[in-house]
Amino acid sequence: MKSIMTGALLLVITSGASFAGTPLIDARQNAQSHRIYNGIASGRLTYPETKQLVRGQIHVQRLENRAKADGVVTPFERARINVAQSVQGARIFWKKHN
Repeated sequence: MKSIMTGALLLVITSGASFAGTPLIDARQNAQSHRIYNGIASGRLTYPETKQLVRGQIHVQRLENRAKADGVVTPFERARINVAQSVQGARIFWKKHN
């Protein structure tokens, strides 16, 4: 179970690093992935919680990939990604502290 989730987190982290132009978004994604991994390692996250959080990380990464598809990330797209990351960050907090 842990190896599957670790592999999925690694995929999310590395898929965003291949593009340039959004270093703050990538750094935040990386930090949130580490928060999830630490929750797995400490035992604070159960398998279903981890699965849901990883799906959320993948959703944010897809938003970023779509925004970068035309080569330019507009301020609206950045704001949308930022909101999605904020929601994901809150979900990570609540899942780790329930």
